[in-house]
Amino acid sequence: MAQSQKYEISIDYDTKRRGTLQEIDRLFERLDQNQNIDQIRLDIADLIAKCLNKKRDTFGYWEKAHMANAIAFLALNVASSSQSTTSWLRASLVNIEKAFVLKDQRSESYTRKDNRLDLLTFDQLLDDIRKLGGTPTPNESHNP
Repeated sequence: MAQSQKYEISIDYDTKRRGTLQEIDRLFERLDQNQNIDQIRLDIADLIAKCLNKKRDTFGYWEKAHMANAIAFLALNVASSSQSTTSWLRASLVNIEKAFVLKDQRSESYTRKDNRLDLLTFDQLLDDIRKLGGTPTPNESHNP
């Protein structure tokens, strides 16, 4: 790959990353303002679906772990008897954000890798977020 092409890919990734982080900040602000929690929940599900698509080509253990956590925390909020609380939604957003931590800023050896997480596939995560209301765009799934 030519140096200029690497540079273009780096800029493109940084632009997407920055846009995602800004979207996360907006969702935190909406939570702080006690806006419509049901809509925020759906917007988080859509953001996760969009982020999975952005991460498809660089979907390693780090990304998988944090996106799986984001989905699990969102599901905990949906299943909660007190859905008006925002703690699980905030934890979900934090994990989405962590999935976008640059490789040179990660501490990937802070915990042992989990074989059960290794078995989890990209498409399984995408299916789970669909079940929670996430709306992937057509190019976000291998299945028509």
